[in-house]
Amino acid sequence: MIKGKCLNISRKYILVRVFFNEKLEELEIYSLKDVANNAFTLWDLRKERKNTDFYVAWDGEIKGYMLIYRGGMIASVIVRGAEDAVEELLSYFHEEKAIVHMPYSLLYLWKGKNEVYKVDVMEAKPKFYFLDEEVIEIKDASLLSKLFQNPEYLVKKAITYGIIRDGYAVSTASALAYLPEIWVLGAVITKREYRGLGYATRVVGHFMSIASRKTKKVVLWVRSDNEIAINLYKKYGFKKIGEDAWINVGVNVVP
Repeated sequence: MIKGKCLNISRKYILVRVFFNEKLEELEIYSLKDVANNAFTLWDLRKERKNTDFYVAWDGEIKGYMLIYRGGMIASVIVRGAEDAVEELLSYFHEEKAIVHMPYSLLYLWKGKNEVYKVDVMEAKPKFYFLDEEVIEIKDASLLSKLFQNPEYLVKKAITYGIIRDGYAVSTASALAYLPEIWVLGAVITKREYRGLGYATRVVGHFMSIASRKTKKVVLWVRSDNEIAINLYKKYGFKKIGEDAWINVGVNVVP
């Protein structure tokens, strides 16, 4: 498909124009109206355009969008918008392997038979809690090799904090996107033998304290049945603001 192509689609007597890699200035304005749910979209618009394709549903204004980020090992897809726009946008999804993120309330529009997880969207205003002397910013991917199979992304494109034991990180938290308007907290994990000792609490507290000096909001996505993680995030002021579906297409990745 050629960048900038506009496709006209008529369904249910409503004319929807789908723009491919156009209307991006309008998409940024649209995303800024709800920065928490559109944090990755803002990030890709500003930092990852060369690795991302944008489909924008338009009928005089933005009705929804689908982005496909191909800068990682697996394509990451985000679909948001009104019901009719999401239905149209999904007709352009043809990835054989991808992780798709969309509002859980619109999951009935997904036609594939794939593994689906429900995830909570949580948001907080960052505050200063403490700076932990043992939590460092990790810039060497080899330090993360005991926790992640492919840690290069977390040092090349994210900001990752962690606690080191015996030459390796045993607990981490990353800013997967970091903008003045919002940071995205992710890759929060503790090595199994160190769980229950407060390491994640320390790393997340350090993360939130750093974020309080850099951004206005922090958002995260967490599996709805991960009560331990959800309770940890609540300690740092996170509140649930929505639910998304995590859909595995041709892959088996647990959120």
